[in-house]
Amino acid sequence: MKKWFLKIIDKLTKWFEKKHTFLYVEDIPENVKDKVVYIVGERKHPWLIIFKCPCGCNNLIQLNLLKEASPCWKFQISNKEKITIYPSIWRITGCKSHFFIRKSKIEWAWDYKV
Repeated sequence: MKKWFLKIIDKLTKWFEKKHTFLYVEDIPENVKDKVVYIVGERKHPWLIIFKCPCGCNNLIQLNLLKEASPCWKFQISNKEKITIYPSIWRITGCKSHFFIRKSKIEWAWDYKV
């Protein structure tokens, strides 16, 4: 009974969890809001993604989108206006968080199942 109850609580928590939104901006914003992914540059030629770390440390994460530089990330926007960023984001300093952003949701790497 306890396992069943914990599964229900886990599912409800994920269901009510606020998803990340995204905004296209021409320049890096001065104030980066929680749970907002900023896509920086011209809409057809973005060069950077910036957002606050989802672990709560409030550090800014900046992901390069330029194919010529390494490392490089890509993103997709679904028909339902949800953002997916790939590959995973793995901070090697600070909090050392490792996560995915899929369909505007954070998926922690330790929860990842192939």
